[in-house]
Amino acid sequence: MVNKFLSMKKNSVVLFSLVLSLSLFTSCKKINDIEIKGVQKASFQGIENNTVYFSAGIDIRNPSGVSFRIKEVNLATAVEGDFLGTLQCNEPIKIASRKDSVYMVPLSLKLGNIFTGAATLYKLSRQGRVKLEVKGYVRVRSGLVTRKVDINQSQVVDIPKFR
Repeated sequence: MVNKFLSMKKNSVVLFSLVLSLSLFTSCKKINDIEIKGVQKASFQGIENNTVYFSAGIDIRNPSGVSFRIKEVNLATAVEGDFLGTLQCNEPIKIASRKDSVYMVPLSLKLGNIFTGAATLYKLSRQGRVKLEVKGYVRVRSGLVTRKVDINQSQVVDIPKFR
């Protein structure tokens, strides 16, 4: 009888864990509904080795009822068809639910080639709009669930003036 009770208790714990996991995964599914509206402002922080450090004010709309943290960004970046480098952010950024906000995001751009990357960045500083292509992933966390969201986008963007 004790074994039967322990077996029932174990099954109920497994069932509870399964229901909790499913509810967390379905709530995390709504993260795809966010919209990046654009970049409001950018500030240059420096260059070290072949990495450019800057902060960008990214305008994000999150209509879902789920707030989450961006844990990691790793995006191969090309401008006007020329590979520029890998865009990264390793500091967590909290995105509030049901809100349109501008978030200051510390970013680093590891240039693929220092010479062509510098020339492309200089050319960018002289243009107003460019075609930006990004491919990679963003890792997000909501509650206990961490999810990797694959990104493969191309769009024409306004280049903000660095201060």
